[in-house]
Amino acid sequence: MSRYLMVIAFLLAWAVSAQGARTAARILIVPQGAQNAALTPTIVISSPDLKRGSQTAVKEATLLVAGRAADEKGIASVSVNGVAAKLNEKGDFAAEILLKPGRNQVTVLALDTAGNQGFEKFEVSRQSDEVALFADEAGSESGKNYALVIGINHYQKIAQLKTAVHDAQEVARELQEQYDFTPTLLLDEKATRAAILKELNAIKNRMTANDSLIIFYAGHGWMDKVTETSYWMPVDADKDDLSNWLEARTVTDELKRSQAHQALIVADSCYSGTITRAFEPKLEQNGITRESYLRKMMVGPSRVLISSGGDEPVSDSGGAGHSVFTDVFLQALKNPIYQRFTAEELVAWQLKEPVAGRSNQTPEFKVLGKSGHVSGDFVFTKIK
Repeated sequence: MSRYLMVIAFLLAWAVSAQGARTAARILIVPQGAQNAALTPTIVISSPDLKRGSQTAVKEATLLVAGRAADEKGIASVSVNGVAAKLNEKGDFAAEILLKPGRNQVTVLALDTAGNQGFEKFEVSRQSDEVALFADEAGSESGKNYALVIGINHYQKIAQLKTAVHDAQEVARELQEQYDFTPTLLLDEKATRAAILKELNAIKNRMTANDSLIIFYAGHGWMDKVTETSYWMPVDADKDDLSNWLEARTVTDELKRSQAHQALIVADSCYSGTITRAFEPKLEQNGITRESYLRKMMVGPSRVLISSGGDEPVSDSGGAGHSVFTDVFLQALKNPIYQRFTAEELVAWQLKEPVAGRSNQTPEFKVLGKSGHVSGDFVFTKIK
């Protein structure tokens, strides 16, 4: 090889070696933060559809957030605004969160099996005209809420109870503080047949077509299986004389005469209900949302019943100072799944199984026949 060629070969070898050194130097000086960033889980949002440069807007109070999280170490958990998401082995996740009217910040947080965190943030705007929309469609823009609450422990002529008065007091307080009802309480000696009908008539006369009414009864009840007639037992009832018994049909007749838009009877007594109908809403079918379902339930006048049991005796205790039914009922009112819900949802989702699991009774929901019911259901709205 000539001296000229040897010099060229040497220069080429030196250039390759120098380039390698520079490459090695670059690898060595990668910032620690960049290395860690490469180890964090990645998140891709598929729902809602996030369009670049525009804010996502929705109408409903609930939002389904779904997507996929990935990491070489495996994804351990995903949460959306603190709500744990459902997660499969591929990293697909889904969670439903509640939105307030107006702007909502949504944070999706993924955690891998090594404890590294990755997150994505976006903003959703919920239309804030829900209250006005409900008021317009239901015709109850300025409606008031009334409650007649009856509890009897100290019967004059039949066996006394232990928890009925406390049940009534707590239900009245919860309805007033959490649901904006104006309660009228009839307890023990004040709960005669005449007094119950007098107060019901007084409330009925001051109600308008925009108002709602709840009647809660905790006390003895009886059903005549021959005539299929149900009775409530006022404080002055005599087991050998029906004259002071309050026939359930008398109450439903008063409701039929009432202008109330929606009325609900909650009866925590023996033999308080005899007819059930199944309820398993599938709101996702045919594009139906929960909000449109609730609007439909609020449109027509409704007269419905929640009973603590069907054709069987019910428990007067077992609920930490309450009956089993009222204990569960109160917990459901305090901690509902949604801020707005129907009476039928309340029974199906939060009353039936817990009560049946703790006693020999199963709560029932029924439409009150020949009482003025048109369609829909009684809709609760929690204000706190």
